[in-house]
Amino acid sequence: MGGLDDFAKRMARISVRVEENVERAVKDVSRTVARAAIEATPVDTGMARSNWQTGLDAAPLGVLPARIPGARGSTGDANSAAAMSACEPAIEDFDVARNREVHITNNAPHIGALNDGHSKQAPADFARLAVLAGLGKIRRTRILPD
Repeated sequence: MGGLDDFAKRMARISVRVEENVERAVKDVSRTVARAAIEATPVDTGMARSNWQTGLDAAPLGVLPARIPGARGSTGDANSAAAMSACEPAIEDFDVARNREVHITNNAPHIGALNDGHSKQAPADFARLAVLAGLGKIRRTRILPD
């Protein structure tokens, strides 16, 4: 019977490692998508870039003002850093035992128009391209331990 007990113990250890790897993968992919979406969002006043938000198991609601107000893109880098810093706590709090989803959302009223290509600063579908960056990240991730 020792063989069966050893097998059960090994499977339990693998299960814990798989959960840890899934949690790390969700966090890494979420950071990749958030960073890509934030950095690709066109900037004038900073409002659209500032409205990238993360939530666990539900999409955040509400529209935020520009984190660092500006004009003609003058605060683009600062708003990128501030938006990513604001997204990070929810991503880091993801726990595979408690949470099912990470939502990365932008509630700025004009984000749809920007994503449709109404700004020369970013290509159309930059949000979809951010998701594709996340898919590329997950494809390079190992979940099952050796």
